[in-house]
Amino acid sequence: MSKFSEYLKKLIDESGESISAISRGIGTERTSIHKALKDERVLSYKTVRSLASYLQLSLEERQEFFRLYDMLLQGEDVWRNRSAVSELLNHLSSVYFPSDSSVPQADVFPAVFPSGSVKNGLYEGEFSVLNALTRLLSREVSQGSEVCFQLFLPFGADISSLLIQLWKNGAHFCVDQLFCFPTAADNDCSKSVGMLQQIIPLCLIARDSYRPFYFYEHPESLSVNPLNYYIITPHYLILLSQNLSTALIEDSEKLVHYFSGHFQNLKDHCEPFVSFATTLSDILEVSTSMIDQKGSLCVMPQPCFGRYSTPELIAKYVQGIDGSMQALYDAVLHHFSLVQMVEKNFCTVFSEKGLQYFIETGKISEIPPEYVSALDVPDRLLFLSLLRADIASDKVTGRIARPSVLRIPDYLTLYIDTSGNVWFDTTADFIHGAYYCNIHISEKSVCRAFLDFFQSLSGSQLVYTQEETLHILDEGIRELENRPEGFERH
Repeated sequence: MSKFSEYLKKLIDESGESISAISRGIGTERTSIHKALKDERVLSYKTVRSLASYLQLSLEERQEFFRLYDMLLQGEDVWRNRSAVSELLNHLSSVYFPSDSSVPQADVFPAVFPSGSVKNGLYEGEFSVLNALTRLLSREVSQGSEVCFQLFLPFGADISSLLIQLWKNGAHFCVDQLFCFPTAADNDCSKSVGMLQQIIPLCLIARDSYRPFYFYEHPESLSVNPLNYYIITPHYLILLSQNLSTALIEDSEKLVHYFSGHFQNLKDHCEPFVSFATTLSDILEVSTSMIDQKGSLCVMPQPCFGRYSTPELIAKYVQGIDGSMQALYDAVLHHFSLVQMVEKNFCTVFSEKGLQYFIETGKISEIPPEYVSALDVPDRLLFLSLLRADIASDKVTGRIARPSVLRIPDYLTLYIDTSGNVWFDTTADFIHGAYYCNIHISEKSVCRAFLDFFQSLSGSQLVYTQEETLHILDEGIRELENRPEGFERH
């Protein structure tokens, strides 16, 4: 029996009602439920909703009921992978990148680090271990400008908050980190996708000062030694347990040298997990190269308006086109001309918040505001009207994320091509602004998970339906049509 049918049987048994009575109560055939309990039939979503209502499921029971139903429809591996991508986006939406050092910082970014030396020996207890790591890494980066840390940490162990704060405080250091991607006979790569929760923020804040590498291994082979994980600094070796509750710290020069050599040898046999573009010209070149004529999937705070950016409109809003800006203008013109050639499988998923921001300000968040001025109301109205028409005619698959279940990070734009390559770009809401860096991921299992997730997104419960999306766009269009001339919100 599937997990869904087992849970359905449990709920029916606990209700004390017969299948015949339940079938009559929800207006379906008795044989449908009987066959569902034997995994001979998959119930419709309407029937499942009726069952949840009729059986008066609690909130917790309802969530589990629909979770198992989605798992049944999609298959467990696919469901785990899609859930991992969804959880990643929701996690990235909650990551705090303060743009002003005067802004009070969240607890995940401690402003003041404890001082004092770190003694050799065994540290036990998660608080004791993290406190020692904070002291030690802070002390090391204060010793010089050529500091490099080498990390091999267990899955789920995350010290990215500490590293991010050190970089934000102006420390100059680099990090090389090894990630073990579990090999498996099935197609479940949810853990590998989950690793991006710490990789992406570090890549964004440090760019090429943070270098993640990956290899494949059976997880069981890493569990023999109780202190199998480690951090290497210029002067210390820190051996760590699976859950970071135990650490052995040594300042032996011989041990540091030995482990560092071993780490370097492993790294030489690993693949880089990401590649970067960090200059404006390189980012524009990458952005243009990733346009796939077979289809384009983009997820960003605002709709992808590139299809409607004509040469006339680009010339109107790109600021100060002179000798120094000509290359930028030409690159933007070429980029949008390629976007307009994508006629099939063009999908744009965006947030209601990002849409409203565009309606109110005319600013396009994926482009640096110093290069492109805000669109006036008539052109905002034009963009929304063209987008609305394309979505209504199915020329474009446009959906708005349901904020209660799927949040799109304000500071990121994601592109996925039909081969599954994944790119992350920063928007104007990022601490360092739009086009700060472009991050490319090409690891096949992770990319397949992203491609599958976004291809399935338009028909899922994570986004508004086509009708709901069109209704929200209609409201935005009416707002612009009724806006008094010269009125702007800032």
